[in-house]
Amino acid sequence: MKRRKHTVLEIINITPETFILRLDRQDFQFEPGQYVVIRIPDMKKGREYSIFSATTDDYLDFLIREIPAGEFSRYLRHLTPGSELDIEGPKGYFILNEKTKQGHPTLMIASGTGISPFHSYIKSYPELNYRIIHGVHFADEAYGRAAFDPEKYILCTSRRDEGDYFGRVTYYLKENTVDKDTICYLCG
Repeated sequence: MKRRKHTVLEIINITPETFILRLDRQDFQFEPGQYVVIRIPDMKKGREYSIFSATTDDYLDFLIREIPAGEFSRYLRHLTPGSELDIEGPKGYFILNEKTKQGHPTLMIASGTGISPFHSYIKSYPELNYRIIHGVHFADEAYGRAAFDPEKYILCTSRRDEGDYFGRVTYYLKENTVDKDTICYLCG
């Protein structure tokens, strides 16, 4: 697959561990739920990141967790505007089916930065009939929460009682039924 050069527009710090890498969009086309391989120019290393932005945004956003011993994520976090990265993609088939796009009840279950494809879905298709269950350690990790309808977003926090539910997503699901006809998407 062909590599394309994209320019860093900004690094947006979300928490001490996470940030948004914002790149220029150019004419890059994708379906919500797809990912790219980001490569550092002149290096063989590359990492896969789901697209966080909407198809209507004029930039490409990637929600990234900096891994403490992770050379690649640390490198990305310290880029400055104007730096260039190579992008391969879009790739992947974690895209919405037609039934979901037509309003069928849909449940999206994410943990941590696994919220990225769901953020892209909802920003690209705001009329979806969805619920999101997002599992994180702490409430400040509710990445992109403002994009979601608060009536449809359930934050499960596992380390501190500061979300909508205190405990892991799996415990929430044991206590709350999901209709058997619901379409489910899981990431993270």
